[in-house]
Amino acid sequence: MTHRRKAFSLLLMFGLTAALLTAQTTASTSEFDEGMRLFRDGQYEQAIPHFRVFIQDTAAAASRPEVYLLLAKSAMAAGKLDDAEKSLEYYLATFGGAPDYQEALYQKGRLLYLQEQYEESIQALQSFISASPSSTFASSAWYWVGESLASLGRIDEAERVFQKIVTDYPSSVKVEAAQYRISVIRLQKKEIELARLLKWSHEDFLKSIEEFQRRESTYEQAIEAYQKKMGPLGADQDPRTIADLRAELDKKTAEAARLSAQLAQASSAAGAAPAAATATAPGASDAAQLQRRERMLTIKEQALALKEQYLLLLESGGAAP
Repeated sequence: MTHRRKAFSLLLMFGLTAALLTAQTTASTSEFDEGMRLFRDGQYEQAIPHFRVFIQDTAAAASRPEVYLLLAKSAMAAGKLDDAEKSLEYYLATFGGAPDYQEALYQKGRLLYLQEQYEESIQALQSFISASPSSTFASSAWYWVGESLASLGRIDEAERVFQKIVTDYPSSVKVEAAQYRISVIRLQKKEIELARLLKWSHEDFLKSIEEFQRRESTYEQAIEAYQKKMGPLGADQDPRTIADLRAELDKKTAEAARLSAQLAQASSAAGAAPAAATATAPGASDAAQLQRRERMLTIKEQALALKEQYLLLLESGGAAP
């Protein structure tokens, strides 16, 4: 009887253990299934606790290694990048032969981009592409290479990468995003060129104003000297010629004063142009600024031409220029 009781006790213990293991496995499976449901619904942060409960069951986790990759992807989507890195590194170090291993390598490159480690992301993604050129994740890998290049300011290289996606992977889910990024980059190039042109135009305009002011001062001194010479004209001079000369000079002096006033007003307005250009993105208003500056320079040239005409008029003794 004693042996029978011992045998019965052992059988009972094994039965209870098996029942407990079965119950634990069932519970773990339920956690995994719930985590997958939430993951598919895009509720990544809510899925994380269920995946963590599942991996606490060592036997269950060993049978479903992809849970670590799912946990990493959920953490990435939820913005928990440190947690994502831990799960992903564990998966890469432990499950080298797993079916999703190539995707994990791609996710590593994407995670580096999210962590703003752009150079490292480019290297990881290009290594992935070289090792798995026909992978379904190849076009996505190229996309994040392009984004990393753009983040580094290498927009010409980024544009070529995005164009490669459009050309080489026309059915990729990343084609529309790549086309959009190409449009944005081309707009950025135009803005950079316009900003450079505005800067050059403003600097050149200031130099032109300075030169105009210097020449204007010289002409005014010369006109004043000629006017003094004209003052004591002798009686043998033709009074009508003298009157006509003075009237023409007065007319052109008034016109020059008007143009100079416009130039002074334009010059004052131009002083605030660089600040406005840096405060707002270049666009249609910048083109209008360039047109206004061109008109300012035209006014300047007209004023200088009038000053030169005065000198020619005075030097010629009253003949119309």
